[in-house]
Amino acid sequence: MPDPSPPRDQDSRPPSRWTTVVDGRRLRQLRTQHHLSQEQLADRAGVSLATVARLERQPCAPCRSWTLGRLAAALHTEPAALTPPAPDGPRT
Repeated sequence: MPDPSPPRDQDSRPPSRWTTVVDGRRLRQLRTQHHLSQEQLADRAGVSLATVARLERQPCAPCRSWTLGRLAAALHTEPAALTPPAPDGPRT
């Protein structure tokens, strides 16, 4: 029996508990403070160069929580340091 519910496009999917958002500007800032190229950061974090480049290009880039954790560890920081600030104020 076919599913009677209308198909959902990608944008209407509910957020997954396995995904988060990265602040691309902050990622680039921390990477350059550590004197790392995108390729060096990707190698240290165990992610692809294309992933690092994509995340840095976007102010609020979606990514997997695993990726966020790996990038934060490679930059010797907490994952929250790589996420956008809350709309009500600055990061604490």
